[in-house]
Amino acid sequence: MHQQYRPSNRLIIICGLSFAGKSTLADAICAEFGYSQVDVDQTKLDLHGPGIDDTDLNPDEWDRIYRETDERILFHLRKGGTVVDASRNFRRRERDHARRIAEQVGVEMVVIYVDTPEWLVRRRWAQNKRQQARRDVSEAAFGEIISIMEPPTVGEEALVFRYDDDMEDWLCERADELGGKRGSERNDL
Repeated sequence: MHQQYRPSNRLIIICGLSFAGKSTLADAICAEFGYSQVDVDQTKLDLHGPGIDDTDLNPDEWDRIYRETDERILFHLRKGGTVVDASRNFRRRERDHARRIAEQVGVEMVVIYVDTPEWLVRRRWAQNKRQQARRDVSEAAFGEIISIMEPPTVGEEALVFRYDDDMEDWLCERADELGGKRGSERNDL
């Protein structure tokens, strides 16, 4: 069997419902393999400061945030790095957009779907309302994300991380697909 050349850098996008565990998985991947992370919320913070609320931004400002986030992804990819984006990609068309970015620089894209049931994300969202452990998501925004979420289809060949998977084992088993060292060769955390 002929082995295809696989570039070492990748665009890894993580999709799933809000409070599914996307950011936690992204943080673990970046820590494990030394990858960079790009996040729409960080871009928003950098451009508009900490006091801005999502509802204060008009469509042109949101377009700028998304364009700047795409540029940050391209910057890392062009430098030969792997970059992880866990901050969007709820719809197939958003994942197709990310795929075009990867194709633009000739790198592979890996899609990861964090499969967490709606009842659990709702519980986590309610808990965050009380504890404010992370950025607040309004009830309207949370409901919109639930209604628009399109899990990856078979043709997208997504890796699936289930909410009850052991993260360290999952990373070890998928190190090759994520572009890292083989599980048996990786450094323990």
